[in-house]
Amino acid sequence: MTRPRRLTGGTPPPVPSVIHAGALRVRGRVAERFLAGHALAPEDAIDFTPDPADRAAFDRLRALGVVRQAGGRWWFDLVAYHLRQRARSRAAVLWSIGLALSLAGLAMLLY
Repeated sequence: MTRPRRLTGGTPPPVPSVIHAGALRVRGRVAERFLAGHALAPEDAIDFTPDPADRAAFDRLRALGVVRQAGGRWWFDLVAYHLRQRARSRAAVLWSIGLALSLAGLAMLLY
């Protein structure tokens, strides 16, 4: 009996992409529902109708480009969400530094 020949030096099988756990941290019920439905890409889009209580948040996320439509279904752009969060936190830091410096200057004037 002869053994079947095996090829050597082939390419390894593709590894599925892994999303870092920190990237899956989102705020809000709308975002959590998209993550729960694994709708993070156009090919994974889900049918979604927001509750009346969540309609304003859904419309805001749509206006920001975080929730996108693909063929009548919706998906959550995690990269756009985190870029928006980063921009918001950067603005908050700058405002906080400005406020702290203003208060320090005022305290020195009144001392």
